[in-house]
Amino acid sequence: MTSILDQEYIEPQRPYSQRELQFNRNRLFRSLRIGGTRANHQRCRHIYFVKRYGRKEKEIKESKSDDIGNCSVCWKFNKTPRLLKTKALGLIYRYTELFETEPEILTYSDCDVENVFYNWLYEELDGTGDNRRRHRDRLPPQEGDVQ
Repeated sequence: MTSILDQEYIEPQRPYSQRELQFNRNRLFRSLRIGGTRANHQRCRHIYFVKRYGRKEKEIKESKSDDIGNCSVCWKFNKTPRLLKTKALGLIYRYTELFETEPEILTYSDCDVENVFYNWLYEELDGTGDNRRRHRDRLPPQEGDVQ
């Protein structure tokens, strides 16, 4: 399978309203269980919203500091296959540039960058595009799975 980093940008065929773009953004955050708590790592300068009810969200709220623990973006970048590292670095740079401060006006392109960024960060398991998660009660085990 191909990685989300390999997918081409598709130009919108029609204009999108701010309400529609905000709706799509909210749907992305809901589907990936991303909360409103933001991590901001000073050392590497990466910023991102953390998972709702996750360990990092809890640590950020308890310590009242948004620079805690290891950076998930750095970790994910290090796990990204070598052939995709340039694309991942470009995505990280573009996301940080666009969302360092919360934009007042969203564009389709900005929402697409955010969508790709969070799907890469939280959904893509190994950089190959294989996003299947096997839950014992949902998917049957495949050959080679440890039970």
